[in-house]
Amino acid sequence: MCIKAPFWSPAGASGFLLDWDGVIAETKLDFSGIREKYYGGRRAMLLEDSWTLAPDRREAMLKELVELEMAGAEKAEPVPGAFELIKWLNKNNIPYCILSRNCMEVIRRGAEVIGLELPAQTWGRDNMDWVKPDPRALLAAAAAIGVEPRRCLYVGDFLYDLQGARRAGMRAVLVQRDEPAWSGWADVTYPLMTDFVEALNAREQIVPWEYREIYAKKGERWLSNAASFIFAVPADPSPTTDCWLTRAASLGVGGFYVDPEKVFTPEDWKKNPSFDTSAMGRKWAEVISDFLSPRYPLARVVTECEAPLNAPKNSLDITRFIERKKI
Repeated sequence: MCIKAPFWSPAGASGFLLDWDGVIAETKLDFSGIREKYYGGRRAMLLEDSWTLAPDRREAMLKELVELEMAGAEKAEPVPGAFELIKWLNKNNIPYCILSRNCMEVIRRGAEVIGLELPAQTWGRDNMDWVKPDPRALLAAAAAIGVEPRRCLYVGDFLYDLQGARRAGMRAVLVQRDEPAWSGWADVTYPLMTDFVEALNAREQIVPWEYREIYAKKGERWLSNAASFIFAVPADPSPTTDCWLTRAASLGVGGFYVDPEKVFTPEDWKKNPSFDTSAMGRKWAEVISDFLSPRYPLARVVTECEAPLNAPKNSLDITRFIERKKI
């Protein structure tokens, strides 16, 4: 099956980032004892909140954490479907890595126990400068496997995985969990890893996370046709360029034409202060592409188009403009 915008398939991702525990190896870790002992039972982020502990208690907590993780690694079992996922990735020549909050010693031991050869790009909390859900961890991993963030997919089994992916502008797949409260973070959820592998083989087509609302309101025909439109970005949109772009992209518009020679000037920034100051001096096409890619990764920015549509300058008029196109 050929997947065309505005629809998406996990099988179309160019790079995969995989969680370790619960996705590749099942160790059934229970952190409740550590939370009770060091955080009064509250659901603390063990690593990030460790800095709130006194130095000696932080050291003791981290030591107990490693001991708990290692005990889990010693009895690790492969998640059903995990080896099939890796086989599928290798067969399709898709680069992948493992990115975990576990320490590397635990990951290596768990891999030995389940009989898995780890990919060269494998990171735990002790061999990377950042730890998910910090987006810098995911962005660094994407760079290491040579894939743009918007073309990456993170596969995880916990909320932190989904949060990290969303913050980094990546697709997010939740596996091995049935947590309706987390659905707003994920592009798609598969209760079992084996379900996910089946979806990859079938090239299952889904509505992307960013288009759920417009799809629910307007339906498939609207979204499919809007994706074929290329709007010329107005010289002076209302209220600002970023708001105009967000409005148009959220309605499913698939492409945006920008003069290839147009440069983002200091005066442009004063009109559009939501853009980063680093945009000044760069081509508008690059600035807009950088703005859209983490938010609407399927939206295209083009600098060649014979007849782009002259959409309304006022972002509030875009919906009616699309409607008049007889969708």
